[in-house]
Formats: sequence, structure tokens, C-alpha cells
Amino acid sequence: MRELKLDLSEIAATVGKKYRYEIKEECAEDEDLRCVAPIVGSIEFTNTGRLIVARGSVSTTIELECSRCLERLTAPVEVEIDEQFPVTNVQALMAGYEEEITEEEQEPLFVNNILDLPEFIRQMILVQVPIQPLCSKDCKGLCPTCGRNLNEGPCDCPLVVEVSPFAALGQFLGREKRSNE
Repeated sequence: MRELKLDLSEIAATVGKKYRYEIKEECAEDEDLRCVAPIVGSIEFTNTGRLIVARGSVSTTIELECSRCLERLTAPVEVEIDEQFPVTNVQALMAGYEEEITEEEQEPLFVNNILDLPEFIRQMILVQVPIQPLCSKDCKGLCPTCGRNLNEGPCDCPLVVEVSPFAALGQFLGREKRSNE
């Protein structure tokens, strides 16, 4: 997304005022998020008096890497937005009546009624990204020895039987039991 700071001061000045913002933006590429389709949707901002409520939805398609076989895959992402931001009332500030906003109420993406919209949407999309994306639920992953993608067929590596760390103890107990008989 392009660098866009959305100034909501006009909404913040009037209780009950609403503003609908339509989104159709290209996604800026970064290391955490790679979109392969534009981000589309809309957000409606409403001044409730003490808060600006943002409700809406955005969608896009993102590119991910399968956590088992490392192949690229695409996944649609739909984000429902329901957020609240504390209002900084311009008239109250000028008259010196503005209440102090506590540190817990401060939102780093919403300062002086200006919303960093691209970062806000990026963070909302990132929350929807699966932690361990899979190209399919049956993905076989990579061979731990040679690194071949096992979805493309078996590799020629010998089958390694994993030895339990307690195998020696089992053998010892087996000998102990036989000597007592």
C-alpha cells in the first residue's frame, strides 16, 4: 500500500459523524507479508464521543511458504475490522479541557486523529496468516537426509529407524529379568 495517513480530525470534531473509506490498494511488499492481489474493502469510521469506531472488512490473496515442503502457495485472506481509537477533540484541546489519555488507551497507529492506514491494514492481515501454512493437509514435507520434496515421490535414502534413548535401558532390563529367572 502506498504511504497513506488518514486524517480523521473532521470526524473527531463531531459526535455521531460517520465516514466510509473505500480501499483498493496494491500491497507494499515486505518480509512478513507478500500480497498477490490488491487489498480491497471498506472501513466505516464513526465518532461515538470518546472513541472513533472503525468497522469494515478487507480482503486480498497472499503468498506463503508451506511449513513442511517449502513450496510456494497462495491463500485468500478476509479480515473483519472492529477497532476503537480514542478521540482527540480539537476544540477541547484548544480550550485546554482535553482529558489525559492513559498509556493503555494510546494507539501508536492513531496519533492526533491521524491513522496510519497501510500499517493498520497490514497488521490486521498478518493476524489472519496461519502460523504453519500447508500446501495441502497431506503434505509429506522434505526428506530430513537429502532434502527432496517427498510430495514429488520417494527418495533413495535408506530408511533410518529412530532409536529410542531408552533402548539401552530396555536391553539392560531385559538381561536383568532373564538372569533372575
